[in-house]
Amino acid sequence: MSTLFVEPSASLFKALGYLAEQSHNPDQCPDRNLMVDSNCSDVSEFFAETERRIAKANRLRNHLYSVRLSFSKDEFDPTQATDQDLAFDLSKEFVESWLKEKKINRPYVIALQADGKSGLLHSHIYICNPGSDGKGIPKGVSALKMQDLNDKVTREFMLKHDRSTAVQDHLIASKKQHDHNSMGASVGNRHYGKAKANAKAGDNKEYMKKIMLSALKQATSRQEFLQLILQQNIYLNRRANKTGNDLWLRQDGTFRKSLSFEYRGTPGRTATLLGLSLEQIDQQLKWNAKLKQNQKQKQLSVPIQHTHQHKQPKVKFHSLKLVKPKAKTVTKTVLPKPHLNLQELLNEKYRELIKINEQLSDPKLPKSKREYLEKIKPSVVQAVSELESAFFVGETKKEVWRRKQKERELEKESAPES
Repeated sequence: MSTLFVEPSASLFKALGYLAEQSHNPDQCPDRNLMVDSNCSDVSEFFAETERRIAKANRLRNHLYSVRLSFSKDEFDPTQATDQDLAFDLSKEFVESWLKEKKINRPYVIALQADGKSGLLHSHIYICNPGSDGKGIPKGVSALKMQDLNDKVTREFMLKHDRSTAVQDHLIASKKQHDHNSMGASVGNRHYGKAKANAKAGDNKEYMKKIMLSALKQATSRQEFLQLILQQNIYLNRRANKTGNDLWLRQDGTFRKSLSFEYRGTPGRTATLLGLSLEQIDQQLKWNAKLKQNQKQKQLSVPIQHTHQHKQPKVKFHSLKLVKPKAKTVTKTVLPKPHLNLQELLNEKYRELIKINEQLSDPKLPKSKREYLEKIKPSVVQAVSELESAFFVGETKKEVWRRKQKERELEKESAPES
């Protein structure tokens, strides 16, 4: 069964330049490409048509999809011309079946080679991503679905040409067994088949969540939030916003539920990764901007201390009375307390609330002091609540549990021993 490998190839020039290289193993296989074909009139027409479509698709990151089919010696002998023809026909039939299944028409080029170190036959297939309207392939390209289709097409092709299907049957059975085993506990943290792709997708989503939380704490605007995410190679999927320029709002002015992002082929939405709606994210960004503005205002409000020292007046000694100059009173400038971040401010309010509770629990507390503490306690509780809602906007359930556990430990430590 041919092994299939799929990857996005952004550069058309590099893809065709790779096909135009000299043979990698000239002693055994002097020709770089044994056969080349395209659904266009020729390779140059494929190049020109793909270039025209890429020019229209200025928002698409993937211009081409690169597919590689590798055949074993049990299937096709690299030294036999008949087997070379069959391998090339199988590659073409696979691409045509895939395009038919996706219900699309895209330019493609196929090059059959055997100049690798192993000397095995393999096909390089380059498929143009944008259509004539500049839009990409619907729902992208799934390597897992491609492999399933490849298994089916290869088996039918072998039966049609009176070839043995024992190799295909064995490999399909092994693949199904690997997929079945990977559903349970994987030995040595190894994954097979679809579980391998799922494990990789899980790591990608954890990375996306980490970057988004970091951007949510730093950004002060929607644009800055998107820029911080883009810097970490997490791209915004713009298909969800076909009309309008504002990605955050619908046409009626209300907030969308979520924005869709993609990292290394793994999609993810803000609502799923952060557990927040776009309106909540926007409120957090406004809070960050307000906090930063207050920080700047406090820095500007610090009075400047004048370090210039006035010269002492000269005393004239010819007079009978020596007049000493009056000593100037130096006024100390009290600098305001440095601005605390949310974590420090929240901890300070926690300590203040604990101290109030400790004093109120004292039966010997004077009545006037008790009335004063009961009067200011609601404002401290409200401040703690507001700071918690601002600081812990992106917390997970596990982080909330840890925080509450820490608060309980802090209360136990501060409680008087019985």
